[in-house]
Amino acid sequence: MVADAIGAIRAGTKIELGYEVRNVNRSIGARLSGEIAKAHGAHGLPDDTIRIDLTGSAGQSFGVWNHKGLTLTLEGDANDYVGKGMGGGRLVIYPPKNATFDAYRNIIIGNTCLYGATGGELYAAGMGGERFGVRNSGALAVVEGIGDHGCEYMTGGTVIVLGDTGLNFGAGMSGGMAFVVDESGDFVCKLNKEMVELTRITDDDTEPYRVFLKAQIERHLGLTGSARARALLADYDATLAKVWLVKPKRISIEDLVEDLPGQTKEALEA
Repeated sequence: MVADAIGAIRAGTKIELGYEVRNVNRSIGARLSGEIAKAHGAHGLPDDTIRIDLTGSAGQSFGVWNHKGLTLTLEGDANDYVGKGMGGGRLVIYPPKNATFDAYRNIIIGNTCLYGATGGELYAAGMGGERFGVRNSGALAVVEGIGDHGCEYMTGGTVIVLGDTGLNFGAGMSGGMAFVVDESGDFVCKLNKEMVELTRITDDDTEPYRVFLKAQIERHLGLTGSARARALLADYDATLAKVWLVKPKRISIEDLVEDLPGQTKEALEA
């Protein structure tokens, strides 16, 4: 991959490449990100400059340290630590197009995804494992269900879960926010209430959150073709009635809106 992309990386020109991967291929994207950082520093490249389209099953640490300008798409699944230390760029993961199962009820990425991420985006059309978003401090993620200990020790960023979660959600979560579509109606019992609290987003004061959430579900649909996203958007009012916004107790709902990725309250209201 590096040999094929190095010229475009150094010149800052767009390129799109494709490969098949197996689960023995670990830390995919790490060297590409290193070359982007070496040539262009912390600011990286414009979005989607280097696009790598993959098929198969990726090994551990897919998209580790993903840098701005690098987009990795994967038709298949990935092991643990997807997006570990991610600082920018985009990861898009979806099941094979001929799959007949309900993606949102099946695991597509493993445990401890987005560990220590500081930026970038992850869209996964399926479930993540345990400790999703642990120590996330800046990444935006859309996933269709997760296991136990979601958003553990999270300090920033935004996590959107379009389905059920496991136990102990939000333990030690001091920053950022999460949206959860509480399909089973039992999310209140799964939340660790020590540092976070729940609120609905159905009244007038929370309109910016509704606008933002809908835009992200639409983006998830566009990038992954998610049947789950399409179903939620088909009756968005009914979806909103199931949504919980999880936020740190120390931050008011009015102040939290300024943390919406790439958004301000004024821009959303406009």
